[in-house]
Amino acid sequence: MRFYFVDRLTDIVPGKSIRGYKNVSMAEPYFATHFPQFPVLPGVIIIEAMAQLAGLLIESVATTDGRSKKALLSIVDKVKFKRMVRPGDRLDLSAEIVVLDEDGARAEVNASVGDDLVATTRLTFVLMEVPPQFASLIEQERAALLMALRPEQPSIG
Repeated sequence: MRFYFVDRLTDIVPGKSIRGYKNVSMAEPYFATHFPQFPVLPGVIIIEAMAQLAGLLIESVATTDGRSKKALLSIVDKVKFKRMVRPGDRLDLSAEIVVLDEDGARAEVNASVGDDLVATTRLTFVLMEVPPQFASLIEQERAALLMALRPEQPSIG
């Protein structure tokens, strides 16, 4: 089972930045225990949503040399949470690539609800080359995910 924590992509500047959002619903399973009387989106889910968004951007750039690569989160650094996220909120996410080379990438990532900053972090990814026998499958999966997240083509700068 896979969990995707990005519902839509709203803007992509290839090799530079990406924006998207997650709609937070009371139907999500973790609210049953976190916390039943006062549901709050777990911080680890916020970090995962930020990592998924940044990973998509990094992988789209890292695969331009013809070799398929997978971005694996390796370091979560300088995380700051500023406020809680509750059911009914729209969690807006943005990531900007700070460093990208053949071995890995670093991105500065933010999450907000409306005008309120929720969380900031610096995420570091290692780029793993996908073995040739799996490259086509990984590329198809990434293309299908991007198509699902971009039903109305976002602006591409």
